[in-house]
Amino acid sequence: MSFGPPPSPFTQSQRVAEERRSRRVRVWACAVLALVAVVGAGGWFLIAGSPDSGDTGVGNKAAAVQQAPDDIRETVEKRPRGTAGHLVASIQDRGVKPDRDQETPGTWATDSVLVKGNDDALEAVDIGSGDEAWRQNLAGPICAWTKHVTVDGRTAVVFKDKKDDGTCNQLAFFDLNSGKKLWQVAIPWKESTFGTPPNVTMTRGVVSSAWGDGSSGYDMKSGKRLWERKGTAKCRAGGFAGGKALLLRLDCKTSIYEPSRKVVAKIDPRTGEEKWRYAVAKGVGLAFIVSSEPPVLAVAAGEDSISDLISLDKRGNYRATVRLDGGHYEVDCDSGVVYSAVDDCSDIAVGMDQVFINSSEELGGSSHHTNRIVSFDLGTGKPVVKFEAGPDQLIYPVRMSGDQLLAFRTGTDNYAPFSLMSLDPRTGKEKAFFYFTVLNEAKSLTYTKFSDVIVENGRIFFGSNMARGESIKGKPVPQWLAFGVGGAA
Repeated sequence: MSFGPPPSPFTQSQRVAEERRSRRVRVWACAVLALVAVVGAGGWFLIAGSPDSGDTGVGNKAAAVQQAPDDIRETVEKRPRGTAGHLVASIQDRGVKPDRDQETPGTWATDSVLVKGNDDALEAVDIGSGDEAWRQNLAGPICAWTKHVTVDGRTAVVFKDKKDDGTCNQLAFFDLNSGKKLWQVAIPWKESTFGTPPNVTMTRGVVSSAWGDGSSGYDMKSGKRLWERKGTAKCRAGGFAGGKALLLRLDCKTSIYEPSRKVVAKIDPRTGEEKWRYAVAKGVGLAFIVSSEPPVLAVAAGEDSISDLISLDKRGNYRATVRLDGGHYEVDCDSGVVYSAVDDCSDIAVGMDQVFINSSEELGGSSHHTNRIVSFDLGTGKPVVKFEAGPDQLIYPVRMSGDQLLAFRTGTDNYAPFSLMSLDPRTGKEKAFFYFTVLNEAKSLTYTKFSDVIVENGRIFFGSNMARGESIKGKPVPQWLAFGVGGAA
């Protein structure tokens, strides 16, 4: 089985002068080599390295910050020696019933395993061999999870207390490398018609959960509850965002007849004490927390698509607004499977001084589909630098790696390869980690608005949050839930 035709010569930047660009195309025309590595049921094309392969650095001037084991990891990535991307892990499920939707929430990766949430279980495969590493069955389906992982590879999920008609109230903390459940506690949430189901996040040493009527924090080491905050008649806990800091969105109203007003509060993760509050303007129907430090909010004037980004300073004071110009830029915030997740925004990355978003897809010359990444200054809200995707390509921000931006580039013509890129906001230069192509059966996992995209230890991983069963002649077809790609070490 093949992933399709070999990739075309691939130019790296639209900023390069036309003469240099043409010369590079001619070099690639001679140098590109497609190989097939059969893995499981399918094959992966390996793309030969570009002329600058072998440079392991990415121009990152910011050295990796020394972190404690219970810090939320902020891995500074190194570019692999070669740019030939190959499959390093995949997770498929043959048990999804035909014409049925099955929730598969949460995707995580460490240096040794790829882990996927799948209904009422966590499944892990070994990176490299692809063998099953472990499986942890849960009492009921996963109903909340966090994207955050500690430096030593631990994370948290919330699941229902039983498979059918269960209550979303079981919070557990897991070691992703071993699959061991380190502790489990019951969240004091009772399901009701107007109840907000729990969400979960993490900051250094603390796992926190909010569920409308209240919120609480738990010690990572022991699972002991450190504090609990009660909701009030005027303000309910909408959900936490974690990472470097802990922010809580509150949904407040003065009467039952008025729409709620969104308020963001900074919480001390060890004590639950409130440090500051910022009230979003009246009339804002949706508010998400894109980043906890520096604080960046994504808001919608009304209850439709995101219209503005708002940056705050370290004391919770307003700094600037980035206006998304009526659909010219795309920031997609959606709680997906769990609607109380307030930090679930795709295609956006936040650095210490800039926020990076992608423009809407547009038609270039000769009907080429393209877009670009644009950065905005968090102090002024003004644009700073842009990175063009190129003809018949789209590019999306993934996350920061020190002072560099990691981005995912995809071809739209079934010919140009996919790639993981490192972009330098200071110089506007870009370098490729590696190039790869994807089987048609797995391409839906690369749609960033509907899937998890993770870069960790020099690899890129994709995971779906929903699987729909299919069958051929009455037999279930394996559904791709997650896969990862890496370059040569």
